[in-house]
Amino acid sequence: MSRTKSAFLGTISSQLYSIISLIVSLFSVPIIVRHLNSEIYGLSIIIFQITGYLGMFDFGLGAGVERFLAGTREDNEENRTKVKRIISTAFIVYTFIAACIIIIGNIFAPYAAAIFHTPAKYLQSVRYIISVLSVVLGLQIVLRSITGIFFAHQKQILFNTLSFILNLSNTILTIIFVCLGYGLWSFAYCQIIVFIFNALLSLYFLNKYYSYIRINIKDFDFPLIKEMFSYGFALFLIGIAVQIIFQTDRIIIGSFVSLTAVSIYSFTTKIPELSSQVLWKISDNSFPALVELSKKENAGSFMKISHDKIMLLTLSLTTTFFWIVILTSYPFIKLWVGNQYFPGLTFTVLVAYLYLIQLTFIHVTSICLNGFGIAGRISVMALVEAAINLSLSIYLVKIYGINGVIIATIVGGVLTSFWYVPYLSIKYFGGNIISYFMPLLKPLVICSIFDGILYFLFRNIFHDINNWFLLVAYTTGISIVFIIPVLVLNRSLLIELKGKIFG
Repeated sequence: MSRTKSAFLGTISSQLYSIISLIVSLFSVPIIVRHLNSEIYGLSIIIFQITGYLGMFDFGLGAGVERFLAGTREDNEENRTKVKRIISTAFIVYTFIAACIIIIGNIFAPYAAAIFHTPAKYLQSVRYIISVLSVVLGLQIVLRSITGIFFAHQKQILFNTLSFILNLSNTILTIIFVCLGYGLWSFAYCQIIVFIFNALLSLYFLNKYYSYIRINIKDFDFPLIKEMFSYGFALFLIGIAVQIIFQTDRIIIGSFVSLTAVSIYSFTTKIPELSSQVLWKISDNSFPALVELSKKENAGSFMKISHDKIMLLTLSLTTTFFWIVILTSYPFIKLWVGNQYFPGLTFTVLVAYLYLIQLTFIHVTSICLNGFGIAGRISVMALVEAAINLSLSIYLVKIYGINGVIIATIVGGVLTSFWYVPYLSIKYFGGNIISYFMPLLKPLVICSIFDGILYFLFRNIFHDINNWFLLVAYTTGISIVFIIPVLVLNRSLLIELKGKIFG
């Protein structure tokens, strides 16, 4: 199978699995909320937010491992030796990091519940759950030392299938445990079971495709660790900044507003956030190929061409989804969890713009820059953005409530990455400000004019929808029409892909 075809099928499988996971996740929420109530559901979100921070502290080693493994795809004796050295080294370091995370998580657990408006009867449970999840996260981090090779060697279908199975299992198990009355502990039990399942599957496929790999202390390579960290640490800083910019919003809302407000925020952001993650996989799945491309002569010019094609396709899709989300958000939330959880059109528009427009072009360009090996300078600006965002969020949430948190995120981005990431793209890939923004403006203008007219024509019809059948039927029909500009704008790319895959 050619690399183009493999990458294409990997991207398609990723999109398909993500859409299925999104649908299952969306329809699981009302069931969980009905058994937990909105306040406790908000508390569960914050618990996973806190433990999620601990899971980030591999200090960028994962990104470094994947980048170094991406250069060992050809199966020969030299590369096999490199693979064994990389994985053995990563395993040893990950084990040390995991031990630190387990210790820190258990030290922090007794104080976590006191930060939020946690009902007294859940205080003890929150402490124990955070302790348990810290242990699970530590073990998950050790497992990363072997799972990264599937993605790095562009086995996207296998990698995506494993992720899909695990995500789906997690959602289904959560529903089962919640319905059985295990409350907050449902989430912890699911994490334990899914981790065991993940470990068994990963070890099976590692043995099937890379039976020569053995963890050996003698293969530990200290200079290699420094090289991997020198690349990955910048991405770690970016990851920390991203967590502060986006995921701390829920903690701030839980601290300054209420746990119910956390649920309202999460319900409204869920569709734009999940939709963007599905569509961003177009660029995410291109990362290993971009790394290979960066090693070619005159790589900057090739990266510029690839960047513009990915940008045009991704942004035209996300702009279309922006208008679909605006059109369907009220009837969806009304039928999904109840209209009392709809925060208003202004908040919905702000959220959809943030995830589906502003963050999309920054994400695509950042992936290309990371593939090119440019991450250090992005990390510095990301930390500046995080500091601005955090300060503004704490100030504005007191004035505007949950709207203030989104406004702070948008403003922080405009002041920093909104202009800095394009600047780096022009510097390293060539071109000028016009050539950079043209792939952005075409989909934004053309899709928004076409889709915006349809929005104003049909918004009253969607507002009055009162059952799922009509919502699904109308959304399907209008989406088929909305997608027309996307097909027109990306016609040459689609023809090119068709020729490479089937020609």
